[in-house]
Amino acid sequence: MSFFLNLFFRCISVKKDNLLVLCSFVIFLSYFISDHFYELFDKTEVYKTWFLYDIVTLVLIAFFHFLLRTKASPGVFYVYLGLSINTILFGLMHLDIVIFENKEQWILWDIYTAGVNIADFTMIVALITDRDILGLIKLKNQLQINTKKALN
Repeated sequence: MSFFLNLFFRCISVKKDNLLVLCSFVIFLSYFISDHFYELFDKTEVYKTWFLYDIVTLVLIAFFHFLLRTKASPGVFYVYLGLSINTILFGLMHLDIVIFENKEQWILWDIYTAGVNIADFTMIVALITDRDILGLIKLKNQLQINTKKALN
């Protein structure tokens, strides 16, 4: 939905951020493919598959970001962050379940469940609103300023 909304806003010139539209499209495509072709993959390797999907998605978004040479809007920043969190969690779950063959639920599984859902929801809201909804960009900028002051 965020892709169609951003495309509509771009077409009627409400927003002029092409990177946001491309980012929304790449996210849409990634989630569409991973949801609809889920059965094609070995179910024991699902976390590795999702890990690889998120890596490819991050690379595609970074490629478009490089091509357009524009500053990342808040929506794009949150997508980078959300996909990075998801990628780490998918990798950890693959290690835990497939590599280490753990079958008993523990805190990582709860962190995974909450983390992926929160990251996905935050990405969707950020893509629709294109705002710093959690204040993370403001926090990042403040930390950069404080770090520069401390080093000088």
